Amino acid sequence: LGLHPDSIRKVGGTHCIPQVSHSPHTGSFDELRAGSQPAQTASCVYACGAAFEQEACARLGARHDVVKMHLKVHMSPVASGLSIDDTLELYCGNGEQILQWVGYATCSRLAYSRGEVYGRFVPQSVTSKDGQALDVDIVVNEILNDGDELYVEYSNGPQAYKIRWEGRPRTPPFKWGEEGAVVPAHDVWLMELNLEREGLLSLVDMEAHTENSSGPQEDLQEVKKLLVEFAAPLQMVFYLLSSEGATSGQQLGQITLPQFRSFMQQAKVISSSFPSEKVDEIFSSVVTSLHTLARRSESKSGVSSLDLLDFLIAIVHVAYSRFAADTPQSMLQPLWAKLNVLFRNCIQPYVFPELQKKLNKFGDAVNNAPAQLLLRRANKLIEQTLDSCQLKRMRSATVKVDLRWLCNHLTRWQLLGRDFNLQELALIAVFAKQTTTDPEAFVLHPQVSRSLLHTEFNL
Repeated sequence: LGLHPDSIRKVGGTHCIPQVSHSPHTGSFDELRAGSQPAQTASCVYACGAAFEQEACARLGARHDVVKMHLKVHMSPVASGLSIDDTLELYCGNGEQILQWVGYATCSRLAYSRGEVYGRFVPQSVTSKDGQALDVDIVVNEILNDGDELYVEYSNGPQAYKIRWEGRPRTPPFKWGEEGAVVPAHDVWLMELNLEREGLLSLVDMEAHTENSSGPQEDLQEVKKLLVEFAAPLQMVFYLLSSEGATSGQQLGQITLPQFRSFMQQAKVISSSFPSEKVDEIFSSVVTSLHTLARRSESKSGVSSLDLLDFLIAIVHVAYSRFAADTPQSMLQPLWAKLNVLFRNCIQPYVFPELQKKLNKFGDAVNNAPAQLLLRRANKLIEQTLDSCQLKRMRSATVKVDLRWLCNHLTRWQLLGRDFNLQELALIAVFAKQTTTDPEAFVLHPQVSRSLLHTEFNL
């Protein structure tokens, strides 16, 4: 119930953290990446584990009965405009609970203090002092500090947490089948992509389809096939682009105009006939289009960057405009042929080989006996480290970590910014996600920055 430990009779037993000696990490990142120091590569595993252990010791304290965290929780009847009718001091220990616990614990305490039965009050939201409803699956110590204030809105129930928070799905994201929940495929956004709805029909030259009334739609279908074919490597390229110049993990997964222009320069798309100003115009037109703004209004994201879907749409626009600039006398070509020229003549020969070269450097650092041995020996410690980085805890068979949130812990452990930077971390994530270093053999993944599995975290 979040009571102070001094008010609870100690049943017995103590908590302790085993002290493990770890080898110092002395090799540079470049040496580790090149695989020239497998011993240092392995010690890097323990460096991460040691950092986690030090943080755990700091959180737990030297004695098990030391209170490390408490919250000031204001109780407010639902729909009362956060008017306060009671305030409770909630002791959280190490703060490893999720926010759901805060709501249930304070409602139970409130019922007890008023002489009501357990369950009389039901939490409807856990709200920040700024009035924002919080995701109740978030771990307490990941977003709150000792002494912070919160609001808990409560009602008579019976259903708990009916007040919506930002990002909460409006409908169940699954259907029930004979074997349980049927979760939509992670690539459903690509398979159901409607290019005509995205405004790409205006790029189709109707004169090229005068003999076939269904030609424009068939042209867009061929364009979609090309996007599906190259979606996996472009997803990884997009993710790496988002790390260029980024200063925090929260910027991963969105690319800005300079990053988009950098990609076009690397692909040798920019030329005297197709200057960078044209690339800037396409970026601006896509990011401010009605179709993009409609999606952004649903996700409440900004309008100064592109997500992966916008990135693919922008590439089609670039293919159309570049073909017109280079061969104005041959515009009577289907749109898919123009996109195919961009892929085969620019992106494939200039972008993919450079990406593969960078990824190949990690192979020797991981595929050696000493590193594999220490990875196996440190497996439990790595799993605990992964679990400690969870922003949220939900019922799930698979433990995942949001790489953007992991950046906060890596900075706290003095690894990110010292042993490697954000661009190198993004490259490591791509290496861990794919089973091959050949971009043309990549597979499409769910959001790269939001689902790093245990086995991928080991790599």
